[in-house]
Amino acid sequence: MTARASDFSIQLPAKWVLTGEHSVLRGRTAIAFPFPRYSLKLMYREQDSISIAPNPFQSQIRKLIEIAMKFLKVPGNAFPGGEVEIHSEIPIGAGLGSSAALCAAIARLVLWKTRSDLSMWVPLATHLEDFFHGKSSGMDVNVIIHGAPVAFSIARGTERLESSRLFPAFEWYDSGFRGNTRDCIERVLHWQKKNPHLKESVDDQMHEAGVLAREGIHEFQRDQESGESKIKTAMESAQNCFEQWGLVTPELLTQKSDLLRQGALAVKLTGAGLGGFWVALWPSSGRGLDKRS
Repeated sequence: MTARASDFSIQLPAKWVLTGEHSVLRGRTAIAFPFPRYSLKLMYREQDSISIAPNPFQSQIRKLIEIAMKFLKVPGNAFPGGEVEIHSEIPIGAGLGSSAALCAAIARLVLWKTRSDLSMWVPLATHLEDFFHGKSSGMDVNVIIHGAPVAFSIARGTERLESSRLFPAFEWYDSGFRGNTRDCIERVLHWQKKNPHLKESVDDQMHEAGVLAREGIHEFQRDQESGESKIKTAMESAQNCFEQWGLVTPELLTQKSDLLRQGALAVKLTGAGLGGFWVALWPSSGRGLDKRS
């Protein structure tokens, strides 16, 4: 099909998180990466009325466009209609940012259609993600929009990680279970109410895991063994936070033990918890080192 000047398309990657889930909502720093193995593509063609091709998020897309228009304070006739088609390879509820990618794509489409300032892309996408999670930290949309490894905190925003030629030997495994982000957030808040003497220390533990992971990735460039050791410790500490919060079921613990028994140095859930993908760190010796997420 021939593209027209009135057509728009965008493709965005999934994401995965090394450290920082949940605690990032309370001001701590998270380390996250784009995950182009999975992606979402949005295509738009002008027409008189809005139509949406079949999509798991079909019922939410119209609402997201309405929310975006109100957020930008632009009149409704600035987006009178069009055909929106979305193809997403990002599994829902897997901790890979399916809703964030959708929100980032819809936000970019509305900005393009209304000729709004592109600097509003991140704040608009973050606002749209609130529709799914109640209150978004903005981490997921930031790493997806930037398309680069980031350290993220609400106070400091996005800091791109140093460019790395060598990448640790991470691998990703689908647990087969799916978790709901809003439910996981509520579970953590409930745990904190029951354990007020521990809530700050566990958030601090997750933050310190992020600091160590960042150091490890940087150090890996010149000393793979030392950098790998720091990343291993960081992942173990971050996974321990998930387990203290009650976000790891017995079935998931069995999967974790199986991966460690096979030789993984460390294993951690990525995403909100209760399912999704595992990220495993394997020994770099004998594996492809020049690999990226």
